Amino acid sequence: MKQVNLFTDFGTVTSPGGENDMSRPYLQVMLRWVPVAMQYFNEWPDRTNCGHFFGGVLWYGQETAMPIMTLALTAISPEFDEDAAGISAAELRRIALKGLRYLCFTHDTGPANCVRPKESWGRPEPAGTKWGERGAGFFRESQCGRTIAALAVTASLIHDLLGDREREMLANIAADYLERFGEMDPRSGVYFDTQMEENGWTALGLVASMVLLPRHPKLRQFWEQAKLWMFRTATMPRDAWDQSKFADGKTVAELCQRHYTMLPDGTAENHGFVHPSYIGSGITLAAYAANLLKLFGQSLPPHLFWHRRHIYEVMKPWCDNTGAPHCVQGMDWPYFSYPAHCFLHAAANLYLYDADAALLERRALETVERSAVAHGGRMVPADTANFCHGQQDPALMRERMIASIALAYLAHRLMGAGETPPEAADFENRVSGVYAYPHGGALVHRHVLGATSLAWRNRTMVLPCTREGMKLIGPAAGSMLGTLEIRGRSENTRPVALKIREEIDRVCVLLIQDLAERSVRRQVFLVSLPNGKCLIAERLIALKMVTVIRIDQGVLSIINDGYFGDRDDRRGQRHIFWKGGDRVFSGYPLRSRRDDVTVDLTGTTWVNIDDRCGMVFRGTGRTHYDNRHYFEVWHATEDELVLSRTESAREFHTGEQIAGLATLWCPGQLHQQTAGQQFFVGRTPRDVFAAEFDGFLCACNFDEEGVAFSPATAFASGRERSVSRGRAAAISAEMNKPLRLAGHEPKIVRSQ
Repeated sequence: MKQVNLFTDFGTVTSPGGENDMSRPYLQVMLRWVPVAMQYFNEWPDRTNCGHFFGGVLWYGQETAMPIMTLALTAISPEFDEDAAGISAAELRRIALKGLRYLCFTHDTGPANCVRPKESWGRPEPAGTKWGERGAGFFRESQCGRTIAALAVTASLIHDLLGDREREMLANIAADYLERFGEMDPRSGVYFDTQMEENGWTALGLVASMVLLPRHPKLRQFWEQAKLWMFRTATMPRDAWDQSKFADGKTVAELCQRHYTMLPDGTAENHGFVHPSYIGSGITLAAYAANLLKLFGQSLPPHLFWHRRHIYEVMKPWCDNTGAPHCVQGMDWPYFSYPAHCFLHAAANLYLYDADAALLERRALETVERSAVAHGGRMVPADTANFCHGQQDPALMRERMIASIALAYLAHRLMGAGETPPEAADFENRVSGVYAYPHGGALVHRHVLGATSLAWRNRTMVLPCTREGMKLIGPAAGSMLGTLEIRGRSENTRPVALKIREEIDRVCVLLIQDLAERSVRRQVFLVSLPNGKCLIAERLIALKMVTVIRIDQGVLSIINDGYFGDRDDRRGQRHIFWKGGDRVFSGYPLRSRRDDVTVDLTGTTWVNIDDRCGMVFRGTGRTHYDNRHYFEVWHATEDELVLSRTESAREFHTGEQIAGLATLWCPGQLHQQTAGQQFFVGRTPRDVFAAEFDGFLCACNFDEEGVAFSPATAFASGRERSVSRGRAAAISAEMNKPLRLAGHEPKIVRSQ
């Protein structure tokens, strides 16, 4: 790279305002974390006055950039508590300087012989290399924008400690990023991997580089391009036709230029599924840039907030009582990203002026506070850090997520406490209801006792949750619906039929898909009622002669994690009840699969979890509960409930039913109530399913042709299929009328 004779300039840096009612709790979390950080700080001997965190080797220098920003922000508090931190503010600032110098020397623009340590705590690829990713392509190179942003925040807070050498190295890093991306056009991409995050972090990197180099000769040109990156972080197809004026004399269509990162319904997918983390990145990366601009005394371009309110309106109804969003198609990253949830809601509270966000921010922050107190300030419990590994690195490396707490803290120092949160009941009344996302391929029913979702594109699954959400039920991919292994057949899914019948407070859905090269037909019927009870019925039928090796239906992740600090022993605990037994399972990670405990529940027709929720069911396979302690890939300390599993190979002829499961999900139910729950599955024509419970008759017709049947006959005494103990269902006048169903029609009617 051609060197430029530019130096950083901190003349416009503003001093954040004093502490307020929202910044103080974040400060306390950060103060508790300081001793944790210092356990993992080491001097770097290759250059004087340098040091790093967590071994000094992680993608893009994040292992050091995030901690030093957090320490620098903690040190500027007028209410800094040296006793809580275990170190002085002055020393924290010096540690931040050492980390900054380490990152400057090991960047692509630093001396060639300055590389990171040869031993990595996680993935080996970054070890012994520089960060900056020169030559690695857009994805890796542009992602360094987040590291440069952390450097810019850190440098602005300790600029009095910076000498000419540090200022020159920072200038070279910033100029290098501007040279790579300052004239590049933003990317477009929607399906499989949205470009929302990539465009957002590139906009952030450009902002960070420009505030560090306010006298760069191409600054005006770079700013115009940066505004495009900001705007095109969150665009959808309708923008290409929008001729309304937006900013700088340009229309929305002119700025969009057919670059899209969002689906038309406001969702976005990454890694091949609708992904809350990446949808939220459109807001958090914009807020990160806004923090920087405010810190350096600059105005906020409107491009930074295009469609951000739309994004938050999509996500808001998904959030549970801990502030975590419901994951309609599962989650591939570790489940507990509560620091990130804090910053998401703080950003919407402060920069989008959303009062509901103020409520959700408090919920997420309370979760983080309780966990931090329970686990000695850590973001990740000690046992988890010692025994578990994520997709890329040890779970320990999630400690860097403290940076999201620091960014929320900075936002509140810059912007104040924010909006006044609404009453919880008012919020629930406004956000409850049925939400359909036809382009994302999912729906969510938020009801009085939690939320239930169905996804039918990319990953087919049903995820029923209580109001505790992810604290009790984990967002495992493929939840509740069948997964099967078929000899000689590839895994794929082809849509056949989808019918959604929704009302304000209830929904029923018929879904038909062909699986495994159209050798198996999946028939799904979902009903979610106002009281939160949910019927999930699935049949798997052979379309060709097939040999089935394994079938799982009704699989649910049961979170059993001590993260939340609910118990003095800092472990999880779940009390499982079933017909004829109950047992308490402790949740904690260990190193070997031999430590897992499996309890056979075959023969039961109901299961209750912790007196928090119950399931009444009938399946064709074996039922069991896995109390897991070993996690090959860690998402959380989670157990697994399997309602119906078949593991012996069997051949099925065309038209034969391979497996079937009908489940009634009952949130907020005591185990005695689950044991007595009335649930009847009727004897119906071949392609019809009907069930009766709680005064509702729920039926669907999987055939293309219309059909009529008699509910009274289907549920006649002595012929009903009771999947729970109890007397036969009362036959009302409504049940005596013929029920007509059109082709592919789902229906809910009153039976009593």
